[in-house]
Amino acid sequence: MHFAVERRINSDLKCGKETIDEILQNIKEIVDPDTFFNTKLILNELMINSVIHGNCGDMNKMIDIKVYINKSKITIEVKDEGAGICCDIKDYGEYDYLESGRGLMLVEGLSDILNVDGNTVTCIQYLK
Repeated sequence: MHFAVERRINSDLKCGKETIDEILQNIKEIVDPDTFFNTKLILNELMINSVIHGNCGDMNKMIDIKVYINKSKITIEVKDEGAGICCDIKDYGEYDYLESGRGLMLVEGLSDILNVDGNTVTCIQYLK
């Protein structure tokens, strides 16, 4: 099993949804239903974060989405043109997410590995 897709899209939620739907349509037959559901949530959360927080809704800024699947893992990378964040989720308490950050907390819970490097978020889900 091998799948790879790389897309560069405008910072627009509608365009993001269409791109995610296309990716999901292509992978739904190659991953199990639980993994598919988790991947869908991860992609949606990262896309929304990139549009709203990273690119601040600026339709002139772009988002790069990469999804790679091999027999052992799914790698998702989403990069926006924002200033980036410095984030270590383990440094936060349960009440630190009242204003924002719940999306990344959710993504961390659904991923086996989460790496935030400025304006690029990379997630890995190991396949069983």
